[in-house]
Amino acid sequence: MERRGVSQELEAGKRHHNPRSVTPTGAKGKKVLSAKSYVNKKAKAKMTSVHGSVAGSNGFILHKKQARATPQRKGGSPHGLSKTPPTPADSGREAVIAGISDVQTPSYLSLDPAPTSSAQCAWKTMGKPASNPAALKVMFIQPQKRKRKMGMYNFVPKKKSKVLKVRDQCEEKASDLSKGNKMEEEDSCSKQEYTELTLESLDLKAQEELFSPPLSVDGEVTETDLSEELPLCCCRMETPCSGESLSQTEHTCMATESVDGLRSVLKHEMMRPSNTVHLLVLCEDHRAGMVKHQCCPGCGLFCRAGSFMECRPYGSISHRFHRGCASVIKAQSFCPHCGEDATGAQEVTVPKTVSNPVTVPKAEPVLPSVPAVPAVYPVALLPVVPKKVKYHTKQLYISAHHGELQKVIHLLVDGKDPNYLMYSQNKRTPLHAAAAEGHQEVCHMLVQAGANLDMFDEEQRTPLMDACENNHLDTVKYLLRAGAALSHKDIKGSTCLHLAAKLGHYDVVQHLLSKASKQVNCQDDGGWTPITWAIEYKHRELVLLLLSRGADVNIRDKEENICLHWAALSGSNDIAQILLDARCDLHAVNVHGDSPLHIAARENQLECVTLLLSQGADVNLKNREGETPLDCCIYNSKVWVSLNTNKKLTDARRSRDSHREKVLSRDISRGYEAVPITCVNGVDSDSCPDNYKYVPDSCVTSPINIDKDITHLQHCVCTDDCSSNTCMCAQLSLRCWYDKEGRLPLEFCQKEPPVLFECNHACSCWRSCRNRVVQNGLRARLQLYKTQKMGWGVRALQDIPQGTFICEYVGEIITDAEADGRENDSFLFTLDNKVGDVHCIDARLFGNIGRFINHLCEPNLLAVRVFTMHQDLRFPRIAFFSRKPIQSGDQIGFDYGDHFWKVKSKYYSCQCCSPRCRHSSAARAQSLERVASPAPAQQLGAHTALTQS
Repeated sequence: MERRGVSQELEAGKRHHNPRSVTPTGAKGKKVLSAKSYVNKKAKAKMTSVHGSVAGSNGFILHKKQARATPQRKGGSPHGLSKTPPTPADSGREAVIAGISDVQTPSYLSLDPAPTSSAQCAWKTMGKPASNPAALKVMFIQPQKRKRKMGMYNFVPKKKSKVLKVRDQCEEKASDLSKGNKMEEEDSCSKQEYTELTLESLDLKAQEELFSPPLSVDGEVTETDLSEELPLCCCRMETPCSGESLSQTEHTCMATESVDGLRSVLKHEMMRPSNTVHLLVLCEDHRAGMVKHQCCPGCGLFCRAGSFMECRPYGSISHRFHRGCASVIKAQSFCPHCGEDATGAQEVTVPKTVSNPVTVPKAEPVLPSVPAVPAVYPVALLPVVPKKVKYHTKQLYISAHHGELQKVIHLLVDGKDPNYLMYSQNKRTPLHAAAAEGHQEVCHMLVQAGANLDMFDEEQRTPLMDACENNHLDTVKYLLRAGAALSHKDIKGSTCLHLAAKLGHYDVVQHLLSKASKQVNCQDDGGWTPITWAIEYKHRELVLLLLSRGADVNIRDKEENICLHWAALSGSNDIAQILLDARCDLHAVNVHGDSPLHIAARENQLECVTLLLSQGADVNLKNREGETPLDCCIYNSKVWVSLNTNKKLTDARRSRDSHREKVLSRDISRGYEAVPITCVNGVDSDSCPDNYKYVPDSCVTSPINIDKDITHLQHCVCTDDCSSNTCMCAQLSLRCWYDKEGRLPLEFCQKEPPVLFECNHACSCWRSCRNRVVQNGLRARLQLYKTQKMGWGVRALQDIPQGTFICEYVGEIITDAEADGRENDSFLFTLDNKVGDVHCIDARLFGNIGRFINHLCEPNLLAVRVFTMHQDLRFPRIAFFSRKPIQSGDQIGFDYGDHFWKVKSKYYSCQCCSPRCRHSSAARAQSLERVASPAPAQQLGAHTALTQS
């Protein structure tokens, strides 16, 4: 009869076979050794180890006779084992007890050679049976291939014990097998103290019913049968201390690690993987490893590092052993833990972890003596080395964002790209993320790994911009020291200074200005400067800081608004007062014709309206739509009352004042210059000059061959800011004369100024290098106005330090012969280059603001010859620099030269009104007696409104 739950039979060769028996195949296709035995009353029986039975440490079943009597617990050595019959609640559990003989028992078990002998556990006292056990009735069964499974054999002593009920179903069949007698079940009860651990707690699959093969009546087993029975491990069994105390110096773990067969580490309790290994005192770490079948039953070494075999019979459970320690029966290898075929086991190699030795604390319980061992290494303390986790490169961005320095280092060492673009984050790099969060150490590691300091995201922002925007001063300082560029602009044209000023980050702005003060007036795509953003968001302290660093309050944006327009819009009365004190233009109008007063009235900003009116704002000024400030405000509001009252007072004053300065043009350059040039007239009714064409650069109207071949240019190969004497262009000028502010030094020779050679487009330096000033164009705020005696003149609208570039004298380049043929020579400037033919610049028909600069006997301007985009010595550019500091509102002028006045003194005299005037009517008589001095190198016939003599 074939029964479910039959264990594997490994003794097919030496048993009595039924000719009709078959060899079943396992679930995994492995061949299973099994046999069907014909049993009579005196036949010898084979025995299969049942995991739920009472087993010794060698894995063999202890032989005993069974009885149904209730067990009694008695002292002394037991002569038999008994077990209580299953109650109704335990009816599913029965025991199969098989006797064995001629087997050497372990140290803590004793077996009698007689068939009636019983086994005694050294740590428990077993009760004697109440009556003699009945004889076993044997049945004929046909075994079916089943996978051998790990049973409950973890015996952990506890204070309170349970009785393990082992189910054994024995079916008896008479000699006449064809009649099919009914089966008879007998329960064999053994009394033993232990703790039963459920299979669920061991993470094993549910236990199935296990049935043993037929047993003989006398219970004798041959020696050959025992030698071929596969022993199972006892990794989950524990043996209490034998009572012998350990010395205090020997309270150490007796476990031995295996690293390629080398003994290296010991540790700490009493267990062993099989009966062939001596009992070990283990620590909690190795105790857990023993239960997890990490100790090899053959040699007793723990397989945690090195090379070993790993058997996985149930997927989640692994059994570890060495290749040479596998159980071998009939040239087949089996797992010494579970008895499964070892051909399916895999060889695993775990590298050894090298570390400093670690001491092990003493154990409190008194244990048996153990041999002294060397120092403990952490290889035994650590679990199995996990597999290396591979991260995606985007993990570098995430770790940099969170400031996880160690993880960033590991990822960089692992070869992750520090310039990886995070497409889900606007193509930002890990350096963007670290800088935005202010993780300076992470930024440093990324830079050291090769991160690009000036990498752009989708908004064209650099990591430095993110740090400035989020007010991380230390990170800003580090990035600047590392070489990050300050001049980059984002998609809206904003620089780092714009972003910091907008959000009011005072310390960041202060540090940026200390590194690049030139950018204080840098404009974004809307034409707004850093001070414009600070004004709009009412950062008063920042406005004061920017003004102290040279911020221009009259720079116009794309709609020609100035700072005062934005102050009126924000309604900041304090900032408006600061701007007015900085000589901000009160009457400036934008493209819509609105003045700051229009905007303040429209926004109903009463305090700003009152301030502007007190400073003389025009209440009658109309915009493009014909609206006055009074028309822009709410009728009968407080602002309307204030404007209406001022209008009445202004109308009464106008009747007394005949003339008032009027704005004739908001920009005579029509936007060609970076700074607008206004035109006003408060003297007469003349309109803005329109008898010329404003051009920002000199032009030609006749064939003149100017050598602009780029291959003929001498150029530098500098990689710095061209401030050193190694710069080729600076050597052509004797030295680099410009300082970091773009000004000439105090020691610059004014009597015979040297020729300046600026860097050109053939140079290797950046466009923002120090040796580029004149080619950057006009930067000072100038105004064309009508003078009382000298016609149209030019005055400064800001304080100008000495050595500052003012403007260039621009006009039509003609030859000297052509200049002699022209009738009006008032705007001629001779290019006394002393090389080849003489040429002149005539600004009568084509020119810039320089054509309106008058003569001053005590000039505040200095003319210097400069070469920029070409080096044709016949055609230098004429640049005006300030000779001395110029106050806001002062008229600017230069000395026309004595040669000019020798010709023009017959027609008019100088009206500069200087105490040292040399060409006035009073000085004319003296000049006739004075010996004429050599004409200066530069001659000018500039337009003046001088009074003719």
